[in-house]
Amino acid sequence: MKLIITSSIILLTLVGCNGQFFGGKSVESVIEGEGALFLINNLNKIQSCEVYRVDDSYPGESDVVFGKKIHGYGVISGPIELGFNDKVLLSSILVDPNTYFDYSKPIDCLFRPGIAFRLTDNSNELNLLICFSCNELKYFTSSEKVGGSYFRSVKMKELAKKLFSEDEAIQSLK
Repeated sequence: MKLIITSSIILLTLVGCNGQFFGGKSVESVIEGEGALFLINNLNKIQSCEVYRVDDSYPGESDVVFGKKIHGYGVISGPIELGFNDKVLLSSILVDPNTYFDYSKPIDCLFRPGIAFRLTDNSNELNLLICFSCNELKYFTSSEKVGGSYFRSVKMKELAKKLFSEDEAIQSLK
């Protein structure tokens, strides 16, 4: 009996609402590559940090032909160059270990990013695509995926709403 109660307490301590584990993951455990980590850790000093609004339609749902794409997702608008304060905020979100987590069981959601950040310096490029339906983000260099995780960050949604103040879909994010 004592073992069952102790096991239950440990399980409840580890597992939170919706099957999420408490605690976080470091950005280093989420992203591969020193160049990518350098860009995130030095966001306020890098050459360029832009954000794009990308099409978050389900595959085959949109008839729009996009002239520009980021990792296969059509660009609706942008780029918007982030100012110093927005870079500092984005950096604080991305380096915070409480931003990243894993579900104990994968969720049933198709990744459909609504926004994409492009971080560049003289020798590195990193694209961060964010899906607000799944609360999932994925990191890409110009040629390959270098990381990803589920995320929880009210600040990320607030930043998106600030950057795309005229976009009804972004403004309706909960």
